[in-house]
Amino acid sequence: MFTRILVPLDGSAPAERALEPAIRLAKHFGGEVILLRVVVPEPVLVALPGLSPRPYDVYDAELRRDQEEAEAYLSGLKLQWHGAGVAIHAEVLSGTPAEMIVDAAQGRAVDLIVMSTHGRSGVNRLLYGSVAEAVLRGAHLPILLIPLDQ
Repeated sequence: MFTRILVPLDGSAPAERALEPAIRLAKHFGGEVILLRVVVPEPVLVALPGLSPRPYDVYDAELRRDQEEAEAYLSGLKLQWHGAGVAIHAEVLSGTPAEMIVDAAQGRAVDLIVMSTHGRSGVNRLLYGSVAEAVLRGAHLPILLIPLDQ
């Protein structure tokens, strides 16, 4: 039933709470898990007279560093769950998290997305939005949300 399970991760311990249920489901259904980390690029400023923006080479170096850190993070998780009896793949994408999660799910024929919610509310939710909510609205496939203990 669920043979390709996508687990979006942001590098936080709360996000990692989605790993165990995803791996258990993949093992039960004989499936595989795809770990996804989305790197959010910093906006590049346009040069205005009298102001000097960050040079593009600095921007590119920072983005490469962030991608390398994300790859190392996912490699560590793969190693940690190596003996789980499930094939685990990892991928790093760059862009807006919710959009990249939905695109990855569609592009990789994913059957299920398993992700945790950060439980933002009030002003934080207004300012930062909810990636989980945006994924719910954009992905047209089953999603298992793992709520955080309050």
